[in-house]
Parts: sequence; structure tokens; C-alpha cells
Amino acid sequence: MNEQNTNKMASTPMKKLFWKMGLPMIISMVLQALYNVIDSIFVTNMGEQGAIANQALTIAFPIQILIIAVGVGTGVGLNALLSKSLGEKKYRKSK
Repeated sequence: MNEQNTNKMASTPMKKLFWKMGLPMIISMVLQALYNVIDSIFVTNMGEQGAIANQALTIAFPIQILIIAVGVGTGVGLNALLSKSLGEKKYRKSK
């Protein structure tokens, strides 16, 4: 019962936390970038229209990354604001 109530973020060593929490995020970002590379290779083999399709992918990838960045940034910012409000016991602000 006592093990469930401990704060793992405060008691676990930093190196272990990095591998446990950071590695999945790093892998997902690398896979997203690899998806674009593989998609570009596939599209360029389409023949004459492959070059136009590759240009479309080249334009779409940074836009996709920007949308993901805005979403993740908003989520992290709201999470920090909510945590701060709850820590200060300002429950009205956290609703």
C-alpha cells in the first residue's frame, strides 16, 4: 500500500526516469520523421507525377510538424498552469 502512495517522479533516479519517460517520446519523433522519408522514397517512384507529389510532401511535412508543436506546446502549457493552480490550492482557477 505504501508503494502506491510514493511520488515516483521525486524518488526515482534521473537516469532511470529519462529512459523510462524520454525514450518513448524520442522514438515516436524519429518514427514520424522516418515515415516522411519512406513516404518520399515511395512517392518519387511514381513516375512523372512523383516529382510533383514529392514537392507536396516537402511542403506538408513542416506544416504537420508545426501543428504537432502547437498541440504539444498547448498541452504542456495547460498542464503546467493546472499543476501550479492545484499546488497553490486555487481550485477555482483550475476548473
